Amino acid sequence: MSLRESWNELGTGEKLLIGLVVGVVLLAVALVVLVLLAAVVGLFVLGMGSESVATAPQASFAFEHDTAATETTVVHEGGDPIDADALVIEVGGERTQWVDADGTVEAMDSFTVDVRPGDRIRLVYEGEETTEVLATDDVPE
Repeated sequence: MSLRESWNELGTGEKLLIGLVVGVVLLAVALVVLVLLAAVVGLFVLGMGSESVATAPQASFAFEHDTAATETTVVHEGGDPIDADALVIEVGGERTQWVDADGTVEAMDSFTVDVRPGDRIRLVYEGEETTEVLATDDVPE
């Protein structure tokens, strides 16, 4: 006996009962899919679905060159205070740790490094989760 013949032999009440069961099952599946979709969209909209990205502090620096003394002074002009242990000055392949009395580099703090004409100076932030060049400058020849 085929499925069509079996269906045709059922009475109206039995057909109605089967229709209700199939409808309830489809509704339950649709509800589960809708709840999962809403949860995923909600996580990303609220920012919980993405990892936080570590960023370097935002600050501006100036370079004051004294070519007669072959020195350059790097000055923190403004912006975020930065932990001195996280600042490195690179000159001609040599790395120098920024030293500050209170351990925090804030606006108007400065640090002097020895340079040669034509050297490139890079101020690098080396945090726990990120490394970023904050400023660069070339020593005049």
